[in-house]
Amino acid sequence: MSSIPSSGRGWRDPYEGRPFVTLTHSGDGLYDLTMMPGASLRDLVEVTATLPPVLFVDHRRVNSGDSADSAVVLQFRALPDLGSTLGGI
Repeated sequence: MSSIPSSGRGWRDPYEGRPFVTLTHSGDGLYDLTMMPGASLRDLVEVTATLPPVLFVDHRRVNSGDSADSAVVLQFRALPDLGSTLGGI
């Protein structure tokens, strides 16, 4: 799969306008990371660096109505704090 946007959309500058990688928190320990076509590794790293310790749990295609769109949502669950449970390990 290419990270270059399809010819119908034209080129988008990853540092201007709509972000290629976004993160939303649902409040119940789940984080949805949405990655759009054209995202660079730097885009992904900058967003994932803001996450607490998490575990990847699921993924799904973004339902945007554009069948050529290859955007995906990666879902993560926050890991519980086991420090006090394990005696501060």
